[in-house]
Amino acid sequence: MFRGWLGRSWLIVAVASALVLSGCAQDPTAEKRAASTEVFEAVVPDDTPGCSAAVSIDGDVVWAEARGVANLETGEQLKTSTAIHIASVGKQFTAVAVLMLAEQGLLSLDDSPADHLDGMPAWVEDLTINDLMHHTTGIAEFLRLPSSNFGAPPLNNDDILEFVRTSPIAQSGTPGAFSYSNTNYTLLADIVTEVTGVEFADWMQAEVFGPLDLEARIGPPMPSDPVGYEAVVDDFMIAEPFAWEVVGPGFVTMTASELARWGDQLRAPSLVSAETLDDALADGAPVDEGWTYGPGLLVADDGTLGHDGAGAGDETSFAVSPDRHTTIAISCNHDGLHLPTVMNDLAAVWVD
Repeated sequence: MFRGWLGRSWLIVAVASALVLSGCAQDPTAEKRAASTEVFEAVVPDDTPGCSAAVSIDGDVVWAEARGVANLETGEQLKTSTAIHIASVGKQFTAVAVLMLAEQGLLSLDDSPADHLDGMPAWVEDLTINDLMHHTTGIAEFLRLPSSNFGAPPLNNDDILEFVRTSPIAQSGTPGAFSYSNTNYTLLADIVTEVTGVEFADWMQAEVFGPLDLEARIGPPMPSDPVGYEAVVDDFMIAEPFAWEVVGPGFVTMTASELARWGDQLRAPSLVSAETLDDALADGAPVDEGWTYGPGLLVADDGTLGHDGAGAGDETSFAVSPDRHTTIAISCNHDGLHLPTVMNDLAAVWVD
């Protein structure tokens, strides 16, 4: 299942006491790399399912580390080059695609989803694409519903679209209020497909990942991907595989280093204008004290950006510092590590 937002314990805070540096003549970046590796080795064993992490500054990866096992049966080790499913962290890519199309005049954020998706019920006409992006539609979360509401597995975008078109429970929440629902981003991907005439995954490869030279894949797991594990007491068991093939809310697989490189698009965007991005980040829906939900990202009142995600045993945490110069990404092929703590510890090393 996708988890939709960072826990409240997550907050980038530079804690000077967390990093003890010796020898003032040493290279500060080298010291930070060594401190980051020490943080990582303390929480990620090398003989269990593991994690990969990376830090970038202005788009350049300055530290990357991987520890642990990608497949317990074969003993294959995780590497920094190992791509891991990042789940809901991928929502920001979908949001940027929508912002790109808005800048191109192919849609407006104030359009109703019904303007682009045929057969929508009357209540959808009162919603906007901005509502989808900010989770303020009241549309039901498909991951929380019995599979009997949809077609035969694997569940796909067409199944969810038909559910919204026909089900009396498709809008179970209150329009205008924040309520995290992966269904919203499924519909955004459908709108991208309808507006461009190109399947969502193909369009993203051609217009987002390709131009940025980012290695990323949208689609189902492949046999070569790390196995996802659930932590059970002192052991790990293989997580239940996906019962869906849904694009838009996530379903992106990439390395932590590539994800960290991507973070610089939130400082110096090249796919959309800085004005469009800043407007989208400033126009978020209130989530909790000090946080709003913007374009596929949580936005803190100090300027911190972030999101987390989890699915089929994989977990990822992504954050950009308030000044947007530093990005930290952590991806694991198990759910047994408290990523907010690791994120805080790495942020204490790198964020001034």
